[in-house]
Amino acid sequence: MLTRIEVQDFKSLQDVSVDLGLINVFIGANGSGKTNLLEAIGFLSAVAGGRPDDQGMLRRGVRPAPVRLVPSSSAGRKEPDQFVLSASWGQGQESLRYTAEVAVPLGSDQPWRYKPRYFQNDTEITGPEVFVHGSQKQPVFSSWEESGSPPREIFREKLSDLGDYGVFAPTTPVLRGTETDMTQRRPVGLAGGQLPEAVDKLLDVRKGKLGTLDLDDLLELLDWVDKIAIVPPSGEIVSPSVPTTRNIIRFTDRWMREGRNQLSAHDASEGALYLLFALVLALHPQSPRLFAIEHLDQAMHPRLARAATRLFCQQMLGATPERQALLTTHNPLVLDGLDLRDDRIRLFAVERDRQGATKVNRIPVSDEVLQATQEGLSLSNLWVMGRLGGVPDLF
Repeated sequence: MLTRIEVQDFKSLQDVSVDLGLINVFIGANGSGKTNLLEAIGFLSAVAGGRPDDQGMLRRGVRPAPVRLVPSSSAGRKEPDQFVLSASWGQGQESLRYTAEVAVPLGSDQPWRYKPRYFQNDTEITGPEVFVHGSQKQPVFSSWEESGSPPREIFREKLSDLGDYGVFAPTTPVLRGTETDMTQRRPVGLAGGQLPEAVDKLLDVRKGKLGTLDLDDLLELLDWVDKIAIVPPSGEIVSPSVPTTRNIIRFTDRWMREGRNQLSAHDASEGALYLLFALVLALHPQSPRLFAIEHLDQAMHPRLARAATRLFCQQMLGATPERQALLTTHNPLVLDGLDLRDDRIRLFAVERDRQGATKVNRIPVSDEVLQATQEGLSLSNLWVMGRLGGVPDLF
């Protein structure tokens, strides 16, 4: 599990360190820097994968930006000539840290140059040359005496998980199957492509299961749904004028008359599709070990978002192999689906200081918070009241 991320001089993140749990939820105003944090990890993921170029960024859900917009550029502050990204695993005497010092190119058409550094128990075990993406030249390491093996061997599994990271941001047309996902991944694309195939892999109607999840637990949240199936498209439930994928999700509505109660994803509630998407990432054996979801609550009623968050956390905490998620939300009730007494679930407030730099602060289960909840105030109440931070200064 990735235990710590450190970012210096990347976009609005001038100096940010975040100690992560298995499930990490980031709240904050629009423009506070939540997405910048997810994209900083995406940039480091591209470096770990050896391709910090536009295609490497797009594959991870990172918005390619002009070179001049990537390093921090606060007014009145000298523009940095590099930014530094770092990922750590473990703690104390069992820790590993991978750092990339990325030099800012002199011209917009120049590739990113970066220096990867490897640390074991806070001791650097490499002295690599600068590596330029796209070239055939590989990094040269000066010494492996202390480690006994090449550093990439020690870090292989960690860097593989980091390199497979993606920022998922599903959209309704792609989930419905009427638009193509431009960034296909397994088990689902970053925008929600191949959702029917992913659900089909998990769905076992005979056993009443969606992966390890009891299907009844899912249908309890979608109270209008009687059955879910993956079928080829047909004119009975999809208009000939609607573009479709090879397979579609078919919902049976419990309230409608038999023979007219089957709906495709094109006509069904979009909230059901976003819920299925999140559960696929939590349950599917091909899901990344490390991933982010922008706006977990999108298209969901607040109460559904709360219940969906609770169910998502339950499945993530019991997942094998272990998976780690970073989530953003603007829906206060999502917080009420988090059990912050479990240290594996962490909540963070993201804000900009007076100089415009992003600050990320963990919201602990303090005596004040516990007292407030005992007095009948939920986490969602506390957030809206401004007592947790991460709210815009608007009236």
